[in-house]
Amino acid sequence: MAVRSRRLAYMREAEEAAAAPGSAMLAEDALVPSWRSFVVAGAVLAVIQIGFYLTAAALPLYLRDHGAPEARIGFDVGLGSLSGVALVLLAGPAINRYGPVLFLRLAAAVYLIASLGMLLVPQEVSITAFRALQGSGMAVAIPSTYTLGAQLLPRRPATALGMLGALNSLALAAGPPIGLQLYVGRSAVWLFLPAAATAALGLGATVILPRHEPSPEPASGLGFDLSWLPSILGNMLFAANFGGILAYLPLYLRQLHGPNAGIFFTADALGVLLLRVPTGMLADRYGSFLPKLIGLVVTLPGLAALFLRPSVATLVVAGAGTGVGAGLFITGVLGDLSRRSTEANRGTAMSLGSGSFSGAIFAGGIVSGLLIGPYGWNAIVWLGVMTCLASLPFVVWGQRSAPTPPS
Repeated sequence: MAVRSRRLAYMREAEEAAAAPGSAMLAEDALVPSWRSFVVAGAVLAVIQIGFYLTAAALPLYLRDHGAPEARIGFDVGLGSLSGVALVLLAGPAINRYGPVLFLRLAAAVYLIASLGMLLVPQEVSITAFRALQGSGMAVAIPSTYTLGAQLLPRRPATALGMLGALNSLALAAGPPIGLQLYVGRSAVWLFLPAAATAALGLGATVILPRHEPSPEPASGLGFDLSWLPSILGNMLFAANFGGILAYLPLYLRQLHGPNAGIFFTADALGVLLLRVPTGMLADRYGSFLPKLIGLVVTLPGLAALFLRPSVATLVVAGAGTGVGAGLFITGVLGDLSRRSTEANRGTAMSLGSGSFSGAIFAGGIVSGLLIGPYGWNAIVWLGVMTCLASLPFVVWGQRSAPTPPS
C-alpha cells in the first residue's frame, strides 16, 4: 500500500513537472508534434514547387516559339534566377523577423500569378518578366521551408534539410518531363493551367502549416557571417553547370530530333532525391567535407556523358551523375550553413544558400548563351566541367574552419 502511494505521488509530481514551463519532459513530448509539423511543411513545399518546375524545361521552347533569339534564351530563362539573387539580402532578414510561413504563402501566390501571366501574355518581354516574378517566389520558398525545417528538428539540421531537399527534388523529378510532354504533346494551355492549379493547391495547403514564431531576437542588420563564405562561393561554382544545361539542353535535343530532355532532368532529380537524406545524416555525424568531395568527383563523369551523342542511355547516365553529385554536394553546403548559423540569422543563411544556387544558374545560362552560337553545345559542357573543378579550393577552405559535428 505504501509502495502504491509513493508511486501515485511520483506520477503526480511527474505530471506537474511536465506542465512546468521549460521542463525537460515538455521538450521530450514536443518531439512528436515537431515531426508532424515537419511532414506537413515538406508536403507543402513539394506541392508548391510542382507549380514552379512544370514550366522549367518547357520554357526555352515556349520562348523560341514566340520569337526569342536562341542566344537570348539563356538570359530570359536565367532572369528568374537573377531576380532571386536580387532578393537574397532582403528575404533572409525578413524571414528572420517575420517567420517562414508567411513567405511560403507569398511564394505560392507568386507562382500562381506567374503561370497565368505567361499563358495570357505570350510575348518574349512579358514571358521574361513573369519568369523573373516566378524566380522571386523561388527566392523565398526554399529558404523559408529550410528555415522552418531546421527549427523543427534542431538536433539534426543537415538531416532535416536533406529530407526537405529530397521532397523538392521529387517535385523537380516530376515537373520538367511532365511539363515538356504537356507543351510538346498538347499546348501552352495544358502546360500553364496545371502549373497554376498546383500553385493554387499549395497556397491553400499553407493554412494547415503550424504557426512557428520567428526568432525573438533577430540578428541586427543582414545577419551575415563570414564563416559562410567558402560554402556560398563553392556552391555557386559547383552549380553553374546546371544553368547552361537548363537553358540549352532542350533546344539542343530538339535540333537533333533527339530524346526528350526530360529524361535527363528526371534522372538528375532522382539522383538528388536518393542522396539527400543519407548525405544529411552523414554530414550531421561526420561533417560535410567527404560528401562534398565525393559529390564533386561524381558530377564530372556525369557531365562528360553529355559530350556523347544523345540517347536515352547517355541522358540517364549524365543525369544520374549530376544528380547524385548535387545531392551530396549541396546537402553538405546547407548543413554547413545551418550549423554555422543561429535562430537569429538562419533565415539569412538559408536565403544565401538558395541564392548562391540561383546566381549560379543565371551566370551559367548567360555565359552559355555567349558560347552556344560560335562554339556549340560542347563548349557549354566544358564550362560546367571547369566551374566544378574551380569549386574544389572552396571545399578545402571550408573544411579548415568547419565546426565539429554533434555526436
